[in-house]
Parts: sequence; C-alpha cells; structure tokens
Amino acid sequence: MGAAVADRFAGGVALVTGAGSGLGEAMAVELAASGAHVLVTDVDRERATAVATACVAGGGSAEAHLLDVADGHAVDALFASAWEQHGNVDLVVANAGIESGDRVWDTTPEQWRRVLAVNTDGAFHCARSSVRRMTDQERPGVLAVVASVGSVTTLPYQSAYIASKQAVLALVQCLDLELRAADAPVQVSALLPGWVRTRIFDDVRRGTEPVDDLARATFAAMAASIQEQGMDPARAASLLLAAVARGEFWCFTDPERAAQLFEERARTLRELRPPERSGWLGSSTA
Repeated sequence: MGAAVADRFAGGVALVTGAGSGLGEAMAVELAASGAHVLVTDVDRERATAVATACVAGGGSAEAHLLDVADGHAVDALFASAWEQHGNVDLVVANAGIESGDRVWDTTPEQWRRVLAVNTDGAFHCARSSVRRMTDQERPGVLAVVASVGSVTTLPYQSAYIASKQAVLALVQCLDLELRAADAPVQVSALLPGWVRTRIFDDVRRGTEPVDDLARATFAAMAASIQEQGMDPARAASLLLAAVARGEFWCFTDPERAAQLFEERARTLRELRPPERSGWLGSSTA
C-alpha cells in the first residue's frame, strides 16, 4: 500500500470498473486497504462480489455492483446512485476493457463493435457521467482512465484493441484540455500500463479463437507471454495509483519502456515511416 494513495483517498469513495479480476481487482483491493470505500463494479456479478468480499475481509470497506460500461444508461444510473448515496466520489477508475485477435478482414462487425463499445464507449460513458457530477460536488474529484501502452503502438491482429485504446487516449487528452479551460476542479489521469499479468487474453480465447493460423498463433503466444513475463497486477496497481495520487496526467507501470515506445511512435510520425510492429510484448517486469 502506498502512502500517497492513503494520503489522497483514505476516507473517500472510489469507483472502479472492470474490477472483477486483474488490474481492476488489484486497484480495488489497494484502494480499500488504503482507507477508501470502494464500489467494485464488473460485468460479472460473481467476480465483483468476490472482490468486494475480499476487500472487506482484509479490513477495508467495499460494495459490489453489476455494470456493463458499454451501456451508457446503466453507467449513468449507477453513477447517479453512487453520488446520491455518498455525496462525493473522489476517484473513478475507468478500467474495464476487452481484447480481440483477428485480422481486420476476419473480424466481424459484432466483434469490432463490442471491443470499441467496452473500451472506447465505456471510457466515454464513465467520463461523461463522472465529470459533470465531480464539478458540482464538495471536493475535487479524479477520473483515471486506463488507456494502455497500446494507445501509442501498432500491432498486427490487434486492430480493434489498438484502435480503441488510441481513441481512449485522445478522449482523455481532449477532456483534460476542456476541464482546464473550464477551470473545473477535476483531475484527469491517463493510465498506460505495459504487460500486466491478467486474464484478458484467456477471456477472449474462451469465446472465439482467431480465424487465421498466424493470428491464432500470435494470440496464443501473447496469452502465454503475459502470464510468464507480465508484471504482477498488485505491483502495477500500486505504481499507477501512486502516480494518480501525486496528481500526474501520465501514469505508467514502466516509465522507461513507455518513453521508448513514445519515441518510436514519434519517430514513425516525424519521419513518415510505414507502420512497424511495436516491440512491447513482455516489456514489463514484476
């Protein structure tokens, strides 16, 4: 548990989406251990309940809620209820996200729409519903949006995911400018985790495997790599939340590696290079 997180959020209320497993779960657990009352939300009610129960068993305070962030009306209803019940919500972490692993022409419209609905629309729904309430509450609020280092990279067989995360980063950057122009008391943070050991690939593989042989092999390799080389979720959550608590806009699990990826991206755009596969697999260490 980081002292900065406890200093910033102890005694407050935090809402985390996609908190039923992985990074979202780890952030919910850390926030609860740091003294925040945590609203654990997830599209899987059982997962959310299990995490909230674990937070309480560890001495923290938490409650579980079913939430599909792709449903804007559901997000707004839950946020309205949270503000009505608690008066203030000090931190919203828009973390929910899903993956896909097909070539563009093998991706169905339904697959494409679902990835963007969860990853991009979900971030928008959380931003829209939280920011307008935070501007009217008694104390400053924070919106932290998980964008991923995928927001500044390119990879084959990841078009839906990469497109969704690049859009999320653009959304957060524009939102930050708008909030500063309005002199609104809301901090916005972009969270760009690297390789973190989660079940995001496993969840996809239990559904539809990629059609193309090479795409399927690449996706399987990524699923294995994230388990073998990914950063422990608790460590990643601690690093990201500490940066949020310090008031930073850019929040990383591996700042040095992120800087390399940013430079690769800048060089590609500056020199008008054709797309190159970004080498970010397995870049995070525990």
